[in-house]
Amino acid sequence: MKTRERIISSVISAFNEKGYHSFSLADLAQKCNMSRGNLAYHYKYKEDILDDISVKMVRDINRFLKKRMDYPAFYNLNLDIRTCRFLQEKYPFVFRDMTILEHDSIKEVLTKWSKEVIKRNLNAFAYGIEIGNVKPEPYEGLYYQLSVNAWLITYNWLAQQYVRQIGDLEKAERMVWSTIIPHFTEKGMEAFLAYYGKDFVSNFGIPIKQYMELKHLF
Repeated sequence: MKTRERIISSVISAFNEKGYHSFSLADLAQKCNMSRGNLAYHYKYKEDILDDISVKMVRDINRFLKKRMDYPAFYNLNLDIRTCRFLQEKYPFVFRDMTILEHDSIKEVLTKWSKEVIKRNLNAFAYGIEIGNVKPEPYEGLYYQLSVNAWLITYNWLAQQYVRQIGDLEKAERMVWSTIIPHFTEKGMEAFLAYYGKDFVSNFGIPIKQYMELKHLF
């Protein structure tokens, strides 16, 4: 492993454990088992390390992009969800700290990626309508909202898991699909079930009837 790659790997582990602001360059040098001078030879400032981490994030995103279908498809939506989950699991310190998200190179990567994801979601809805798998837009802007909401659920999944303390009891994929499935045509639903199976929609969460049975408490 090259020296810079070894530094980045050690630094990411340290940042994920205690956060970006918990370490000075001297601390990071110790984590990397080298002198501060040696680390400074490669990275004069901590911000320079973030720039290289952003490059690494782009490479990770591009690996997932290679698996995409060439036409607008909801398969790509699931792939985007997996991409975001991968990034959140590999770089949690980025998603937990607004000051990191405001760093120019990190912000550029995530801003570009989020815009592309939302655009791909819109293309999938448009294609779904064209082939008869998705209902026509009942009012202008609905599918734009759903496209943004799908990204919001995915992007904020790590934070809401932590706040709600639900662990892995709920899945981002199911949460996103629960907002889209009601807009499938009969043909679209058949295609969805043929691909994902009936078990996928058998349990999205707590049935509403459980709450309806408690109405006497009001």
